[in-house]
Amino acid sequence: MLSRLKDYRNSYREWKQHPVNYKYPGEKHRCDCCGEEHEGNFCPLCGQKATHGPVTWESVWAGWLEIWGMHSRSLPYTAWQLLTRPGYLMHDYITGKRQVSFPPVKMLVILGFIVFLLGHWVNPQKYTHEITTIASGDSLYYIKYAFAWLKTHEEWFTLFTFSFLILPTWIVFRHAPRLLRHTLPQGFFIQTFIAIQVMILSLILILLELNPTTKSIASSINICLILIYLLIDYKQLFGYSWWGTIWRGISMLFMIIFAIFIIGGTISAFTIKQVKALETFGVIQATLSAAWILYLLIYIVNVINTRAWRTKSKWAIFRDPIIALAIVIAISALGFIILS
Repeated sequence: MLSRLKDYRNSYREWKQHPVNYKYPGEKHRCDCCGEEHEGNFCPLCGQKATHGPVTWESVWAGWLEIWGMHSRSLPYTAWQLLTRPGYLMHDYITGKRQVSFPPVKMLVILGFIVFLLGHWVNPQKYTHEITTIASGDSLYYIKYAFAWLKTHEEWFTLFTFSFLILPTWIVFRHAPRLLRHTLPQGFFIQTFIAIQVMILSLILILLELNPTTKSIASSINICLILIYLLIDYKQLFGYSWWGTIWRGISMLFMIIFAIFIIGGTISAFTIKQVKALETFGVIQATLSAAWILYLLIYIVNVINTRAWRTKSKWAIFRDPIIALAIVIAISALGFIILS
């Protein structure tokens, strides 16, 4: 019994690393589209599938299934991979293995439609596409309308939310052992896959809401599952240890918090009216302090990722943050002297 479980575990690990085993058929075909004689599954001249054949009722059924991603690179199989080997799937897709996955943006739209249908059936008040009326004379009319639209289109709202992780992920994990120097466009598809994963978990949330005993804790379970899967995603994708993934994820969270503080402080500093100049300067000083903390956090993460202490002296390591801190202190002192 133990040997069988061990064999199953080993085969599962092997499947996570290499889910598809392609075999060359070695048969000759004549393309129905261009007449080219070739070997393999697709025509090298026009790209048509070798076993396309005449139109039958099976072709009609296949056409309907293709709309919902039930053909090759099927949507259900991709969803299954996002639950069992999510980080490996993301790594395969962004490094060129596109045939292992259903197109992610298309999958996000389809899942969003499915979530809307099921959610509207289970909880019509929560999953509604009616946008609340907003006064057209409001100075922030278009911004409020955009957020109202996103709230009623969960798939795009989820992608919009996780898009804020693209830059922090690139900063923190760009020296990862399994994905060296990944790019921001790759980061977009990483967060698209994570948004799809959240949509799949939303379907689980809807099913939990059907049961009165689990309805009260459905949201808590969903949040816990999202956090657990985020940790699994980043560990499998970038190849760090559990602890290395956890502390890097926490540093990403702090980066986002400080970035929001900096943006909010900058906006406040330029919009505060009818207050003393010293109070406005206090907002600016707090914003500069948050900017230095954010820079220090990014610098520490990069020093650890590149292991700079092995090649640089202690002064060279601490020089840049000390200089940045001195600049912040000098600006603050100068502003205080001018205002006082």
